[in-house]
Amino acid sequence: MNTFVVAGLLSFFVATPSLAAEAKGNFGVNISSSGAYGIQAEFDISAHASGAPVSVQVFWKHDSQDIGNATAWDSTAIGVAGIYDFTAVAKLDSKVHPYAGAGLMSVSHDRNGPWSGGAYNGVDSGLYYTGGVRFDLESQLDIDLNYNSFGDITLGLNLNF
Repeated sequence: MNTFVVAGLLSFFVATPSLAAEAKGNFGVNISSSGAYGIQAEFDISAHASGAPVSVQVFWKHDSQDIGNATAWDSTAIGVAGIYDFTAVAKLDSKVHPYAGAGLMSVSHDRNGPWSGGAYNGVDSGLYYTGGVRFDLESQLDIDLNYNSFGDITLGLNLNF
């Protein structure tokens, strides 16, 4: 499964320049209620999807926790997700954008500490899901509140291009 996730991400990064040349999107930073933080880029691909309000998001997230007894746990995720914007379906103000998305992520874990045999390093892969709402502050700036499978409740700020 890890090979599949890495191959999928590499394929996406190779294709991204051709999508970005004609698409709009955003770049953002975020922090979660659990202390995880990250960055993401999102590209509107509705022109390539028969006008459906969809986009592709790539992300990097990191979470570090001090467990106690000189032990720390670090997790870093990289992934890609498809996002669907429900604004037209929900018939909301054009400044409010509810959305949901799903994709794949690869997560590396590092544990350092004296308990349970000392250090641990590993990589997992799995599904990534997210859902939330974006609020347009200005034409180039929005705020994002969502729940996702890496970080729980997350608050973000996006710069639109």
